[in-house]
Amino acid sequence: MRELRLWSWRDKNEIKDALRSMSVRRKIALYLLLTLVIYGAMIVVDNTFLVSAIDEDLSHPDLDVYRERTQTILDGGILYRDVHTETPPVINYLLVPAQLLGGAEHDWVWSAYFSFFAFLMAALLYLSLRHFDELNAFLAGAVILLSPFTLTESGTGEDESIMAFVFMLAVVLMMLRRTSMASTAIGVGIWTKMFPILLFPVHFLQQRNWKDRLTSVAIVLLATGLIALPFMVLCWEDFTFFLNFYFLGEEGRPTGGHSIWHFLWMGGWAVPSALQLIMLGGAMAFAYLYPYYTKMTLWQSVTLMVMVFFTFYPKVHGGYWILLVAMLSVWAVKDLKVLTRIFLAYIPLLLATVFAQGEGTAPPVEFYGSWLVGLLLSLAGLLLFVDATRLALRQRSFVDAGPLGEG
Repeated sequence: MRELRLWSWRDKNEIKDALRSMSVRRKIALYLLLTLVIYGAMIVVDNTFLVSAIDEDLSHPDLDVYRERTQTILDGGILYRDVHTETPPVINYLLVPAQLLGGAEHDWVWSAYFSFFAFLMAALLYLSLRHFDELNAFLAGAVILLSPFTLTESGTGEDESIMAFVFMLAVVLMMLRRTSMASTAIGVGIWTKMFPILLFPVHFLQQRNWKDRLTSVAIVLLATGLIALPFMVLCWEDFTFFLNFYFLGEEGRPTGGHSIWHFLWMGGWAVPSALQLIMLGGAMAFAYLYPYYTKMTLWQSVTLMVMVFFTFYPKVHGGYWILLVAMLSVWAVKDLKVLTRIFLAYIPLLLATVFAQGEGTAPPVEFYGSWLVGLLLSLAGLLLFVDATRLALRQRSFVDAGPLGEG
């Protein structure tokens, strides 16, 4: 047994030495190879097996929406006015290349396109953080790329990898103290998918003086004006619908997703919307102010904020967890307990979706009390992430030590 442990330790060191000796280009090439093999296999399985095995209403439910909106753009139409749109404008323009590359006829094109953004996100994290620790930055990118959340969402034609890439772009720019660029990324990101708006209070508090803070506000407002103003002028009522949908929901319409709050709603134990908003607001105020006054690092602050948001936000879909996987990846590369929890959480959260009511669709599996099974599964997945976050915040990650050569 002792000899086996020695060999195992030796093998690990040999792998680490081999990775350290690889050039930056070869590491990026390895990411690309992993994407082609693993995501390619997922796309093949999805298009040859899952499509026929899963109800057609559940298989690729958003692809027709992507096609309709992107084709409207290509035909010179206006989002919101000429096609029903419940998402911010930029994400729809980012989907246009997939439509042009054959997405109008082939489902797999969309999966390949979203898989490319998963690769970009891994490369972004590695290239941005390699000056803190070359090997751990590469492994952190690998954690994102190999995460079952990233793999299945991208490989089955869901656009959450784009959302996660935009979010993480803003985070690394904040981490690297590229203040104006981070403000721009947040401003544009808000109008891609709304999640980057969660970063702005952290970014605002991070600034050292009021001049920098006001500059950040001005940049975000300028980005908002340049992107949103044309739609506000051309189709105000239609354009503001998605804002109400994102922040307040639609009366009588289920939130979708697989959060514990959604299952409570299914079971007839819905929390009143006003109380839900107060709870979320109070929790987020804590998530912003506690790290600020206790002088937590930026990466710790954003991680805690995302965890708190996902705990109290009622509309949580599977792809959203990619954000927390990406944030926790810098700890997961050195702590096996964190790594196993963020990977194992995928199982109960995936199973929970089987019992979840969609937006206008019945649960795939439904029986008396099935909502309670979904609630317990959702709670199990949530608690695994909560515990992973607890373990992570008790220790310093490699990005907290500062760039190589400092300190």
